[in-house]
Amino acid sequence: MQVSAASLRMAVLLVAAVSAACAVVRNPALDRARDVYDKARQDPAIVRNAGVALDKAGQTLEAAESLWKTEHDVAEVEHLAYITEKRVEIARVTAQRRLAADEIQQSRTPRP
Repeated sequence: MQVSAASLRMAVLLVAAVSAACAVVRNPALDRARDVYDKARQDPAIVRNAGVALDKAGQTLEAAESLWKTEHDVAEVEHLAYITEKRVEIARVTAQRRLAADEIQQSRTPRP
């Protein structure tokens, strides 16, 4: 039985495609945390008024991503993803609180 070069190429491509598909295992909790964090980073009010809280969220997200790449520990990655989302929410609320405090301060300042 003789195998044509085209058939051999198709078999190699099929094996490569299956291998690539198997290599990428996504974690929905991590994807959601990454999306929440990325949206917060695009909000200038959060970046300006709650940078420290946002940095903590980013550090937690980095830890979750690193753990997912090295160990695929679903429970721990989901836990870190949850903490990331909560830290982003803390950053959002902190920014809102600081903006409100600034508005109050400006309204109390006498105008010339």
